[in-house]
Amino acid sequence: MTDPASDPLSTFALDIDTGSYTRFRDAVNQGRRIAPSEVRTEEFVNYFEQGYQAPREGLDVSIDAAPLPFREGHRLVRVGIRSANADHESRPDADLVLVVDCSGSMGEAGKMDTTKAALRTLATSLRPTDRVAMVCYSTEADVALEPTPAADRLAIDRAIDSLHPQESTNAAAGLALGYDLARSMHTEGRMSRVVLVSDGVANVGDTTPGGILDRISAQARAGTNLISVGVGIEDYNDHLLEQLADRGDGWHVYVDTSAEAERVFATGLTGSLVVTARDAKAQVEFDPAQVAAYRLLGYENRAVADRDFRNDAIDGGEVFAGHATTALYDVELREGARDASFVKATVRYLDASGRPVERSRQLSDAECAPSIEHASPRLQQDLVVAMLTDRLTGGPWTQWTRPDDLRQRAAAVTASLDSDRDVAELVGLIDRATT
Repeated sequence: MTDPASDPLSTFALDIDTGSYTRFRDAVNQGRRIAPSEVRTEEFVNYFEQGYQAPREGLDVSIDAAPLPFREGHRLVRVGIRSANADHESRPDADLVLVVDCSGSMGEAGKMDTTKAALRTLATSLRPTDRVAMVCYSTEADVALEPTPAADRLAIDRAIDSLHPQESTNAAAGLALGYDLARSMHTEGRMSRVVLVSDGVANVGDTTPGGILDRISAQARAGTNLISVGVGIEDYNDHLLEQLADRGDGWHVYVDTSAEAERVFATGLTGSLVVTARDAKAQVEFDPAQVAAYRLLGYENRAVADRDFRNDAIDGGEVFAGHATTALYDVELREGARDASFVKATVRYLDASGRPVERSRQLSDAECAPSIEHASPRLQQDLVVAMLTDRLTGGPWTQWTRPDDLRQRAAAVTASLDSDRDVAELVGLIDRATT
């Protein structure tokens, strides 16, 4: 816990990734576990509907809170940030370069089959005026599809069908060629995106994350965003794929099923392409007179120095259209805190013109729900998710909670959100992961 008397500000770059949760789901469904280092609370929370109202433009921020049921005097504070929606028909045309890992490891456990299914879903969801190119990399990188109108489905399908596992993994060469193609396709007024599909294993060429990431950062500054798509439960480099998305000003997903591919590349395609806010950061301020201590749940690798919150030269996170991201805090209040605001959340981002925009909200204890049972169902849902990630990582809440507590609370949330299939699935995963 952090004492606000010495550090009242919590500052971080926004993150809309969801890959950590879907990788956990895939592991449980295969009777496996993921390493604690692969559990990122914010990505678990991001996967679920939050019920935030979409602003007309840019980003907006909200705050709510409720008592933590297992810690007297503590509140679970939820800072929610929502981006404006974008219409699929009115979005700019897109130029996509698909960079596909065709190394030998992609022949394991259906990885290539999952990859091909995801790419077909993506291709089907594009508009005829979009364009697609494809790079396949193994020991070397080659162009599998020259820039092609999305209307030419036959050519795209043939390129996808031609993909097959080969030899070693030169991810650096594949990405370099992919970004070269993206630059050659650049046309004013069109969106440029690189979509990497891989298990993240790099074993020839530049295999260090630092070397690859430096190249990605330079391309991101030029306006080409990276979407990293992870596949395969075995031989998987979670750290590299997550960091590639962060440094590439994009986002990271993990595709474990055809339904997940549909969610990302069909239903949510526009939200996978259109950037609503660039270099977005959040700063949450706690009043030392009312707050004894606080702890941010997650965002461990997204921290920003407090002094750099308004420094637009410091990289933040890109937020795509129709997305929500949530920061949860465990906050210990001092006795007597009630009417004055004890927390203020501010989000800062650059709009489409490059102009900085800020939005803020405050919350007092009097505005908090009287109990977690009286809080919104979505806040109750987020408590369950946070309890799960705390247990998966051996976090501090395990001192006060048992697996039975988590399962019972998860079952109660299902009753409130009985039409939400994602929540119902979560309950089943919790049962299997904690028994």
